[in-house]
Amino acid sequence: MAAAHINAELDGAGPGEFGLITLLVPTESGKADTVKLQVRIPDDVQLRTVRAQPVAGWSIDIAKRTIPPIYKDDGTPVTEVVDSVTWTTEGPGIEEGQFGQFALYVGPLPDETRLSLPTVQTFADGTADDWNQSANDSDDSEFPAPTVTIGASSVSGTGGGPGALLSALSWAALGFSVIAVALGVYAIDRARSQTSVATGSPATDESGTAND
Repeated sequence: MAAAHINAELDGAGPGEFGLITLLVPTESGKADTVKLQVRIPDDVQLRTVRAQPVAGWSIDIAKRTIPPIYKDDGTPVTEVVDSVTWTTEGPGIEEGQFGQFALYVGPLPDETRLSLPTVQTFADGTADDWNQSANDSDDSEFPAPTVTIGASSVSGTGGGPGALLSALSWAALGFSVIAVALGVYAIDRARSQTSVATGSPATDESGTAND
């Protein structure tokens, strides 16, 4: 069952920031094609901005709900927030053994450790899986809601994705450069010493003074 779960990834944004949440939606073996995906924003989470990324061959429907006013940084009141985003295929769906990606640009993120997005996955035969079980449930929950860790890298255990990788490579390149220079200096000094021994003349330092 674990391989069939809907997973969610966040791009590393922290509380109060805007970030990209990507849902990875597989169609489990033995299931009909996935033809609709509805992602719900929990009632206790008020995201001023929720923008759905278009997916080729899928339409998007965004439902909103009314809330007591919250205010933007410039003092503008916001009285409506997104309640759910629904993608519906206009052609073939996600076939058995395949997966699709659906993204939301959201923010400001709440001052919480994690954000769960209950999701309903509907299949071509009319059946549906409701991924709504709390992240606090046991790890073997049958239908856990897709959940992201706010402030964490999108790929668990990588420490930050492409940017971190490029930084690591830069530091590695610098380290190799330093080693190369040191080896070059050592080689020159060794060659100079061997030449002095062969000719019987004393080696000199960089100032031209003979060394004993």
